[in-house]
Amino acid sequence: MGGSQESTGDSRLRAPAAHRAVSALACPVVGYLVARLLVRLAPSLPPAITYAVCLAVAVALGWRAWSARIELGTKSLRVHNTLATTTVDRREVRRVSSAGRLEWNRPGSRPVRLPSEALRGAWWTFGTGRTAYALNRERLESWARLTARLDLDPEAA
Repeated sequence: MGGSQESTGDSRLRAPAAHRAVSALACPVVGYLVARLLVRLAPSLPPAITYAVCLAVAVALGWRAWSARIELGTKSLRVHNTLATTTVDRREVRRVSSAGRLEWNRPGSRPVRLPSEALRGAWWTFGTGRTAYALNRERLESWARLTARLDLDPEAA
Protein backbone atom coordinates (compact mmCIF):
# COMPACT_ATOMS: atom_id res chain seq x y z
CA MET A 1 0.00 0.00 0.00
CA GLY A 2 1.09 3.64 0.48
CA GLY A 3 4.70 4.38 1.26
CA SER A 4 6.12 1.29 -0.39
CA GLN A 5 8.20 2.68 -3.20
CA GLU A 6 10.39 -0.38 -3.65
CA SER A 7 8.27 -1.90 -6.42
CA THR A 8 6.83 1.15 -8.16
CA GLY A 9 8.01 2.80 -11.33
CA ASP A 10 9.27 5.74 -9.27
CA SER A 11 12.79 7.03 -9.94
CA ARG A 12 13.75 6.44 -6.29
CA LEU A 13 15.22 3.21 -4.99
CA ARG A 14 14.81 2.59 -1.27
CA ALA A 15 15.40 -0.18 1.20
CA PRO A 16 12.28 -1.81 2.67
CA ALA A 17 10.47 0.56 5.06
CA ALA A 18 10.91 -1.75 8.06
CA HIS A 19 14.69 -1.81 7.58
CA ARG A 20 14.86 1.97 7.26
CA ALA A 21 12.68 2.36 10.37
CA VAL A 22 14.89 0.11 12.50
CA SER A 23 17.99 2.00 11.33
CA ALA A 24 16.38 5.36 12.04
CA LEU A 25 15.12 4.37 15.49
CA ALA A 26 18.46 2.86 16.50
CA CYS A 27 20.30 6.15 15.96
CA PRO A 28 18.90 8.00 19.03
CA VAL A 29 19.53 4.92 21.18
CA VAL A 30 23.17 4.83 20.09
CA GLY A 31 23.38 8.62 20.55
CA TYR A 32 22.14 8.27 24.13
CA LEU A 33 24.69 5.53 24.85
CA VAL A 34 27.52 7.62 23.37
CA ALA A 35 26.45 10.60 25.50
CA ARG A 36 26.42 8.41 28.59
CA LEU A 37 29.86 7.11 27.79
CA LEU A 38 31.21 10.63 27.25
CA VAL A 39 29.76 11.87 30.54
CA ARG A 40 31.28 8.92 32.35
CA LEU A 41 34.73 9.12 30.68
CA ALA A 42 35.00 12.92 30.68
CA PRO A 43 33.35 14.16 33.89
CA SER A 44 34.36 17.74 33.08
CA LEU A 45 31.78 17.84 30.26
CA PRO A 46 28.43 19.27 31.36
CA PRO A 47 25.96 16.37 31.20
CA ALA A 48 22.96 18.31 29.89
CA ILE A 49 24.86 19.81 26.97
CA THR A 50 26.56 16.49 26.19
CA TYR A 51 23.23 14.64 26.07
CA ALA A 52 21.62 17.41 24.01
CA VAL A 53 24.41 17.50 21.40
CA CYS A 54 24.69 13.72 21.10
CA LEU A 55 20.94 13.27 20.80
CA ALA A 56 20.65 16.12 18.27
CA VAL A 57 23.33 14.52 16.07
CA ALA A 58 21.69 11.11 16.52
CA VAL A 59 18.25 12.42 15.52
CA ALA A 60 19.76 14.04 12.43
CA LEU A 61 21.46 10.75 11.52
CA GLY A 62 18.18 8.93 12.17
CA TRP A 63 16.42 11.19 9.69
CA ARG A 64 19.16 10.55 7.14
CA ALA A 65 18.85 6.78 7.75
CA TRP A 66 15.10 6.95 7.20
CA SER A 67 15.47 8.93 3.97
CA ALA A 68 18.36 6.86 2.51
CA ARG A 69 17.70 6.32 -1.19
CA ILE A 70 19.04 6.44 -4.72
CA GLU A 71 17.47 8.98 -7.07
CA LEU A 72 17.73 8.12 -10.74
CA GLY A 73 17.85 11.20 -12.94
CA THR A 74 18.17 11.56 -16.68
CA LYS A 75 21.83 12.63 -16.60
CA SER A 76 23.00 11.50 -13.15
CA LEU A 77 22.07 9.63 -10.02
CA ARG A 78 22.26 10.72 -6.40
CA VAL A 79 23.06 8.22 -3.68
CA HIS A 80 21.75 9.42 -0.31
CA ASN A 81 23.27 7.30 2.46
CA THR A 82 23.10 7.95 6.20
CA LEU A 83 26.41 9.81 6.33
CA ALA A 84 26.88 11.26 2.85
CA THR A 85 25.22 12.13 -0.44
CA THR A 86 27.07 11.52 -3.70
CA THR A 87 26.15 12.53 -7.24
CA VAL A 88 27.41 10.32 -10.07
CA ASP A 89 27.16 11.20 -13.76
CA ARG A 90 25.27 8.57 -15.74
CA ARG A 91 28.10 7.96 -18.21
CA GLU A 92 30.60 7.27 -15.39
CA VAL A 93 28.65 4.32 -13.92
CA ARG A 94 30.50 1.04 -14.65
CA ARG A 95 28.41 -1.61 -12.94
CA VAL A 96 26.33 -2.57 -9.93
CA SER A 97 27.85 -5.39 -7.88
CA SER A 98 25.82 -8.11 -6.21
CA ALA A 99 27.34 -6.94 -2.91
CA GLY A 100 25.33 -3.71 -3.14
CA ARG A 101 28.06 -1.40 -4.38
CA LEU A 102 27.82 1.02 -7.26
CA GLU A 103 31.07 1.11 -9.22
CA TRP A 104 31.90 4.23 -11.16
CA ASN A 105 34.90 5.99 -12.69
CA ARG A 106 36.02 9.36 -11.47
CA PRO A 107 37.49 11.36 -14.31
CA GLY A 108 41.25 10.83 -14.34
CA SER A 109 41.42 8.40 -11.40
CA ARG A 110 40.75 4.86 -10.28
CA PRO A 111 37.29 3.28 -10.15
CA VAL A 112 35.28 4.02 -7.00
CA ARG A 113 33.06 1.53 -5.19
CA LEU A 114 30.22 3.29 -3.44
CA PRO A 115 28.14 1.19 -1.01
CA SER A 116 24.46 2.01 -0.87
CA GLU A 117 21.92 1.25 1.83
CA ALA A 118 19.24 0.87 -0.86
CA LEU A 119 21.10 -1.95 -2.65
CA ARG A 120 22.05 -4.32 0.16
CA GLY A 121 20.57 -5.12 3.53
CA ALA A 122 22.54 -4.59 6.71
CA TRP A 123 23.91 -7.56 8.66
CA TRP A 124 21.09 -7.36 11.20
CA THR A 125 18.38 -7.98 8.56
CA PHE A 126 19.48 -11.63 8.33
CA GLY A 127 18.53 -11.78 4.66
CA THR A 128 14.98 -10.47 5.00
CA GLY A 129 13.87 -8.19 2.20
CA ARG A 130 16.28 -9.89 -0.16
CA THR A 131 13.92 -9.55 -3.13
CA ALA A 132 13.47 -5.79 -2.62
CA TYR A 133 17.24 -5.25 -2.63
CA ALA A 134 17.63 -7.51 -5.71
CA LEU A 135 14.91 -5.53 -7.48
CA ASN A 136 16.69 -2.26 -6.63
CA ARG A 137 19.98 -3.60 -8.01
CA GLU A 138 18.21 -4.82 -11.15
CA ARG A 139 16.52 -1.46 -11.73
CA LEU A 140 19.83 0.36 -11.27
CA GLU A 141 21.59 -2.02 -13.68
CA SER A 142 18.83 -1.42 -16.23
CA TRP A 143 19.17 2.35 -15.76
CA ALA A 144 22.94 2.08 -16.30
CA ARG A 145 22.53 -0.14 -19.40
CA LEU A 146 20.29 2.48 -20.96
CA THR A 147 23.34 4.76 -21.00
CA ALA A 148 25.08 2.52 -23.54
CA ARG A 149 22.07 2.76 -25.83
CA LEU A 150 21.94 6.53 -25.40
CA ASP A 151 25.63 6.76 -26.33
CA LEU A 152 25.03 4.79 -29.54
CA ASP A 153 21.83 6.58 -30.56
CA PRO A 154 21.61 10.16 -29.23
CA GLU A 155 18.16 10.58 -30.83
CA ALA A 156 16.70 7.77 -28.68
CA ALA A 157 16.42 10.08 -25.71
